[in-house]
Amino acid sequence: MGRPQSSADVSAPLLEATGLRKRFGPVTALEGVDFACAAGEVHALLGENGAGKSTLASLITGLVRPDGGEMRWRGESAVWRSAGQARGEGISMVHQHFMLVPTLSIAENVALARRDLGLLDRERLHAEVRTLAAERRVDIGDPSRRIEDLAVGEQQRVEILKALVVPPALLVLDEPTAVLVPSEVRDLFSLLRSLVDGGTAIVIVTHKLAEVEALADRVTVLRRGRLVGTGPASDFDASALARLMVGERTRTSVAGGDAAARAGAVVLEARGLSWTDRSGGRRLDDVSLAVREGEILVVAGVEGNGQSELAAALAGERAEGLEGEVKLCGRSIASPAEARAAGLAVVPADRRRDGLVSELALWENLLLARDRIESAAPRGWLRPSEQRASARASLEEFHVRPADPDLPAAALSGGNQQRLVLARELSREGLRAVVAATPTRGLDLVATEGVHDRIRGLARGGAAVLVFSTDLDEVEALADRILVLFRGRIVVPEAARPERAVVGRLMAGVAA
Repeated sequence: MGRPQSSADVSAPLLEATGLRKRFGPVTALEGVDFACAAGEVHALLGENGAGKSTLASLITGLVRPDGGEMRWRGESAVWRSAGQARGEGISMVHQHFMLVPTLSIAENVALARRDLGLLDRERLHAEVRTLAAERRVDIGDPSRRIEDLAVGEQQRVEILKALVVPPALLVLDEPTAVLVPSEVRDLFSLLRSLVDGGTAIVIVTHKLAEVEALADRVTVLRRGRLVGTGPASDFDASALARLMVGERTRTSVAGGDAAARAGAVVLEARGLSWTDRSGGRRLDDVSLAVREGEILVVAGVEGNGQSELAAALAGERAEGLEGEVKLCGRSIASPAEARAAGLAVVPADRRRDGLVSELALWENLLLARDRIESAAPRGWLRPSEQRASARASLEEFHVRPADPDLPAAALSGGNQQRLVLARELSREGLRAVVAATPTRGLDLVATEGVHDRIRGLARGGAAVLVFSTDLDEVEALADRILVLFRGRIVVPEAARPERAVVGRLMAGVAA
């Protein structure tokens, strides 16, 4: 496994850490972890959600300081006082949770990553950012667009471009492909290889073993904050890495059954949805679709082609510029409250912005839906002790770690925040329909299969399920029927479940 070993001298690492320890309150995130990365190599950092990967990445890049252990940079002892100091030494990071200013433009966010920022000539800045994006082969579109108007995948590309404004000596990427489609992943990998060939050290945090096989020279595996394996990628096959990541547990899968036999009446329907944004751009263009009882409809597409707008419209949001109609169980839906009251669950693409209140405790986040609150407090009185007990059961069922109801959502890793949203939405009673945007983003192997099984189970129980996905593996694993969204329009393949290559071409706008 792994590409041919580079000529990097791993005996003299660019970065070396020994015995790193980090706790967040009562939670031990890292305990005695060793890690090293050499110039001109790709080092894959693997582990389940909550294993400590993002914490290690944050220590390397100066976002947080260790409680113990030592780091050495270019052979010298290093203690980063801030991420800015680490960047000054040549260490950049592409974050899983984007570090962007929503009210600023793409160009202005990229400018913030420059060290010589002064008075801005906007036309000149836009031209420079366009040139930089072309050189780095990162498609960002119009650099004058504001971050808050971008889809999640588009924001990911801006994060990548920011990290490459000044060519880094060490580049850390935390789940960089979670919202990218295969063509974008190939472009990113090509870019990373060119950086490695120029001597850059790359650390990539990922759950996807195919990425390890395609890219990595070396691997390090963490489990529950401890180092459980490290060495050349060629020493590990996919099965060995999976065992190291999850222990002896095995994934289980529930067969989907005959969807045609299950499918019943139309539950969720969109008619003629069109959405024009504030700049006059057409984000949705006459979109119509229907999802039946017991059916899993997957809408595949590259982020930025209207997924977030379509998901919001299906969830009952009536934004300015939106035309058309959404029906749930035969009734027109005019608000998210109406949609939820009628039995709709929504898993948003951006869990931090739209799915959670990071300052609230886990048990409080599990109540962030009107029907949940009404059920918990039927007479207007809420008993926190009862809700904590109920929350602990849900957290255990969805394997949220740590399963402490009183922890704030901000204390969880990205994957565990995703599990928290799923625990709230997919365990609601009386579900008639589900709209799930990239539901397994940032989840490990076992968690992903568990979510897929949960979705299949909801469909078998009669729910109409619509999943938005950029991951062709997920599309194939879940879909009873596939549609493709491209530039705000629905593309209907000739077959209900077209071949993988056909879906990939349609996602890229190439006629099948």
